[in-house]
Formats: sequence, C-alpha cells, structure tokens
Amino acid sequence: MIELVNRAEKFCSKIEVRLADAAPLSADENIELRSKLGFCRNQIAHLRTLGDLTMQNPVIREGIRHLVIGLMWVAFYARSAIDFKLYRMLLTIESTFTYLLMEQVPKYRRNGHISDSRDEAGD
Repeated sequence: MIELVNRAEKFCSKIEVRLADAAPLSADENIELRSKLGFCRNQIAHLRTLGDLTMQNPVIREGIRHLVIGLMWVAFYARSAIDFKLYRMLLTIESTFTYLLMEQVPKYRRNGHISDSRDEAGD
C-alpha cells in the first residue's frame, strides 16, 4: 500500500513540473486543478500518518479510493500537460488498487464466482 501512496506522490510531483511548461489553463480550471492537487497531497499525508497500511483496514481502503479519484480529476484538469507515460502511471495506480481490493479483501458471493458452484454443491 505504501508503494501506491509513493507512486501517487510521484504522479502529483510530475504533474506540477509539467504544468510549469504547459499552456496556461483558464482561471476556473487552474483553481480546480490546484484544489485537486492540494486534496491529493493532503490525502497522501493523511495516509502516511495511519499505522496499518493494509487492505484489511477500511480507513486505508477509503483513503486510497479517495486518492485515486482525486488523481483522476488531476489528470482531467492537467490533460494538456499529461503524456502517455504519466497517464500509464495513473492507470497503474488505479489498477493495482483494484487488484488489491479483489485479492486481499474477503470475497463475497458474486455472480459467476468459482466458489459459488462449490458452495451450491456442498463442498
């Protein structure tokens, strides 16, 4: 989990560097972008203060989820400064979080899950 937080911070830093060389944004979009970047930075700092950085901790799951959504908004507002490599970094953060949710959080019955057929068969 700490690796996700570190990659999110690296993403924010790279966006800030790229924005210095990009075309200026409209006043409204600049305010929104700075607001979302600030939110992401605050969320990263908050997650680092928590001791148990595992997916079993619901506070961590919620914090990472909010962080991923904030990063997506940053990418939207910074679209003129983002390139394929930065976008891929964002997708890696999001997909890693989704994978960890699926693998480490207790599984619940869902349509087509392999354990459904065993549960019905009595195994």
